Amino acid sequence: MTGVMGIQQVEDVTLVRHAYVRTDSQNRGIGGRLLSHLRKLAHGPVLIGTWADAVWAIRFYEKHGFHVVDPEQKKRLLMRYWNVPDRQVQASVVLADPTWQDAM
Repeated sequence: MTGVMGIQQVEDVTLVRHAYVRTDSQNRGIGGRLLSHLRKLAHGPVLIGTWADAVWAIRFYEKHGFHVVDPEQKKRLLMRYWNVPDRQVQASVVLADPTWQDAM
């Protein structure tokens, strides 16, 4: 297995829950193809939560059309769609696909 991604429908959005590509298989388009496939399966806007320090992940998602939401929206989204402790809320970012603003 070279890569895996998972999604979860929560209320009116789809969350990308896991996204991994083996280190020796990265930068070959595998992650982009997996993400593209999952977006076709999604119902409603797609949201992704990741660690703020994971700049490589943030860059990957931005390259594929996602944008980091502002800190106030981030907290509201994390509290609504994820079940994470306060410490994780502070250390995380949420990225949204372009349809998110239209739907919210």
